[in-house]
Amino acid sequence: MTTTTSHPYEITVEDAGPARKRVHITVPAASVSTKLQESMGLLMNQTAIPGFRKGKVPTHILEKRFGESLREEARNEIISEAWSTAVEEHGLRTLGDPEPVGDSAEVKIEDGKPLTILFEVEVMPEFELPTFDDIELLRPMIEVTSDHIDEEIEQQKIRHGNLEDVSGQVTEGEFLIGPTTVHLNGSEEVFYKTEQTRLTVPPKDEGGQIVGLHIDTLGAILNGAAVGDEIKIQTVGPDEHELEDVRGANIEITFSVVQASRIIPLSEEDLMSFFGLDSKESLRDQLKIALERRRDLDQASVLRRQATEILGDRIEMELPEKTTAMQADRDLQRMRTDLQSSGRLTLEEVEKEVAKARSGSAEESKKRLKMFFILMKLAEHFHITVNEQEINARIAEIAQQHGTRPEEMKNTLAQQGQLSQIEAVIKEDKAADQLVAACTKKDVSVQEWQKLQESKSSSTGTEPKKKSSTEKNQSKKKKSKKTTSKS
Repeated sequence: MTTTTSHPYEITVEDAGPARKRVHITVPAASVSTKLQESMGLLMNQTAIPGFRKGKVPTHILEKRFGESLREEARNEIISEAWSTAVEEHGLRTLGDPEPVGDSAEVKIEDGKPLTILFEVEVMPEFELPTFDDIELLRPMIEVTSDHIDEEIEQQKIRHGNLEDVSGQVTEGEFLIGPTTVHLNGSEEVFYKTEQTRLTVPPKDEGGQIVGLHIDTLGAILNGAAVGDEIKIQTVGPDEHELEDVRGANIEITFSVVQASRIIPLSEEDLMSFFGLDSKESLRDQLKIALERRRDLDQASVLRRQATEILGDRIEMELPEKTTAMQADRDLQRMRTDLQSSGRLTLEEVEKEVAKARSGSAEESKKRLKMFFILMKLAEHFHITVNEQEINARIAEIAQQHGTRPEEMKNTLAQQGQLSQIEAVIKEDKAADQLVAACTKKDVSVQEWQKLQESKSSSTGTEPKKKSSTEKNQSKKKKSKKTTSKS
C-alpha cells in the first residue's frame, strides 16, 4: 500500500485480485469547498435571469434553480481530477474504466465536508521478461513457382469479376443479399438491424458468418435459398463477444433474400486491363512480385508467432479475472487488422475468421490476451515507437493487397473502427521482429514445416494453422512429384 502527499488528495492503492487494484481517494473538505465556490462563481458570471443582470443573480436563487446539477457537475470534475492524479502518481496501467465500489457511485458532495470514494480497476499484469537469446525458430522456405502464379491469376479473375443475377436456388460460392434483423432473448425490440447484408454461400458441410456471428451450419442453411426467402437462424451469443448484451443471449437472426448473384470471372485480357498491363508476361511478373511479398509477410508472421508462443510458455502471469468489453473488442480488431495486412484473405474471409474467434473458447481468448501483454512488454523493452509515415505505409500495403486505393482503404478501416488499431499492430509487429532478431533461425522446407505442424496439432488436439496459398500449392507439388522445394 502506498500513500502520496504531493497533492491535496489522500490516495492509497492496494491489490484487489489478479491484475486488479483498489484505489481509495479522499478529497479534503477545503478542496470540495473551493471547487463549489469556483463552480458557483462561474455559473453566476454566465447566467442571465429576467430581472437581474448577468453576474448579479443572488446566490440563493442560483442555488435553488441549479444547486443540485452544480454539485453533481463539481463532484464529477473532482473525481476525474483525483482519478487522473492517482493514475499518474502511482503509475497505474489501467485496462478499462474504474468501477465504483459500494456506494461510491452515489455519494454526493457537501460544502465543508470531505469526499471519500473507492474504485477498483483492472491493470496490466506485472511480470518480468525471461531470457530469449537461446530460442531457436524454424523458418519455412517457399519458392514462388509458375503453379503459384497460375493459381493467383485465377483468384484475381474471381476477386475482380463482375456480378450476375441468379434466378432460382443458389449454390456454393454464390451470393445472397438482403436486410437482416437481430432479436435477443425473445424480445420484440430489434437489437441490431442492417439494410444490406451480403453472404457468400459456403459448402453444405461448412459454417460461415452472419452479422459477425459464426454459424456452424450456415452452408446447409443457405444452399438452395432463393430470392423472396426469409431465413431464420437461432444461435447463442458467444461468451467472448465484445458486446456484453450478446454474451450467452438467445439470438434470433432474420435474413430476407432480396437479391441472389454470382461472380463471372474476368478474362485474362480483362484482368490485364484492370491492372493497366499490356502483356501476359507483365501480369505474371507483377503477380510473382506480389506473391513473393506475401510469402515474405507470411514467413515473418510465422517467425513472430513462434517466438512469442515460445516466450509465452516461459512466462507466468496473472490475467484479469474478467475480459472487459473493451479488451474483447480490441482483441478482435487487432486480429482483423492483422489478417487484412497479410493479403491472403478477402475482406469477407477476414470477417469469417473474426466471427470464428468470437465463438472460440475462453482459453483461446486468454491466450491472445496474454500475447498482447507480452508484446506490450517487449515494445517497452526495445523502446519501440511508430511514426505517421509507418502508419500510412501500412494502410497503403493493405490497400495494395486488396487491389484498392490507399484513400479508399483508409475510409474502409475508419468505418470499421480500425484506424486506431493500425499503430498498435505496427508497434506489436516491430516488437515481435526485435524478438525474432534476437533468436536463432533454422531454415526448413515447407514440406518439413507442414509435417511438424500436423504432428504438433495431432499431439495437442488442435487444428493446424491455415496454410497460405503458396504453402497449399507447394504441398500439391509434393504429392504430384512435379517439382521439389528449394531452400
